[in-house]
Amino acid sequence: MRIALICALFAGRTLAESDSNCSTPNDTESAVLLQIAVSNDLSSLPSFSAFIEEIGRSYTKGSKEYEMRRAIYTQSLQNIKRQNRNPQRRWDAGVNRLSDRTHEELSQLRGLRAIKAGASESVESSEPTLDQVSNVVLPDEKTWTHLEAVKANSDQSACGSCWAVATATTLWANAEAKGHSRTFSPQELVSCTPNPHHCGGDGGCKGSTVELALNWVMEEGLATEDETPYDATDQKCKKEPASFLSLDGHIDDKEQLEDMIAVGFHGAKSSSSAGLALGLRGWERLPENKYWPLMRAVAETGPVAVSVGAREWQGYSSGIFDGCHKDSVIDHAVTLVGYGKDTKSGDKWWQIKNSWGNGWGEKGNIRLLREEGNVHCGTDHQPKVGTACDDAPPSVHVCGMCGILYDAVVPHFNEKK
Repeated sequence: MRIALICALFAGRTLAESDSNCSTPNDTESAVLLQIAVSNDLSSLPSFSAFIEEIGRSYTKGSKEYEMRRAIYTQSLQNIKRQNRNPQRRWDAGVNRLSDRTHEELSQLRGLRAIKAGASESVESSEPTLDQVSNVVLPDEKTWTHLEAVKANSDQSACGSCWAVATATTLWANAEAKGHSRTFSPQELVSCTPNPHHCGGDGGCKGSTVELALNWVMEEGLATEDETPYDATDQKCKKEPASFLSLDGHIDDKEQLEDMIAVGFHGAKSSSSAGLALGLRGWERLPENKYWPLMRAVAETGPVAVSVGAREWQGYSSGIFDGCHKDSVIDHAVTLVGYGKDTKSGDKWWQIKNSWGNGWGEKGNIRLLREEGNVHCGTDHQPKVGTACDDAPPSVHVCGMCGILYDAVVPHFNEKK
């Protein structure tokens, strides 16, 4: 199975573009909100008027929208208080710029699609893959948070581009880890990555997948962020149709599509593939719902693009998040940047870089509870939420907190000489 994702955040405008009063918090605003969010003093939570002033909303007092937003915010405060009053909690909730958003807007923040992998369960390659049996002993903790790619402020804004941001971030981080000094443009992915099977939507800001994005990069290369800055809108692609597609420019062969998203290593189609010039020798889709290959990828290779269920994430502030049910709905693409263990509680965690700005969570990151093995498994019963992907299955098996083990992809760069 394969998850495809469409996701967006409410910076600058809402997804429906009906709220022109939303704006991206600047660094000062983010710092203030973060300070408020991590406070355990429930009385310190801001009033609605203080919240909208800090965030920069301009709702007209007394209007229907003002009252509606205030009611939502009040409910958010109640949810925060309920979570933070739990003496056994692993994580704290807090106020952030999603605290006045409707359920519909938060649904548009995420979204998912799935397509069947069919008979193409793996691709043959001479490259060693991370799911092969190994006697190597992995370190107890490994993080890539020292990388500039991980420190960067990633904010997808009002575009359903989590798939593109996760791809670009993962590429940048892995390239940096191998000595390559360049960024990768999520905007070019939004503008150029073909998606004729409507995996995750209609492409661009309406959704796609990390797998399709990496196929594009492998054959067509990718501009830097300076060359093609992020604009959070659909723009005309500056490049010719991708050579990895069929001759008419469409992925119209089901078998071809299955091969493109199959488990295993995906290398260049030819010696002229543009990705090779970037130092990228290929990318790998890890086995679904397998703990060990994901651990190995983070420990031995670098950050990994993963699909997760982020439905309950909007109120996260700090700590080790354990709020996802086993039947998690996979709906968001992010970058896994490390794993470790809490020295006080002994709880193990995965560390994830999100694309909702560095004012959210732990400087833009969230830690998920990490249980060893292929555990915390359930069924995603809603793989057709939103605009369905062609040939979407009725359900998919998912494992790990928030389904983190389900769909993982890692690029492989050569060490720069």
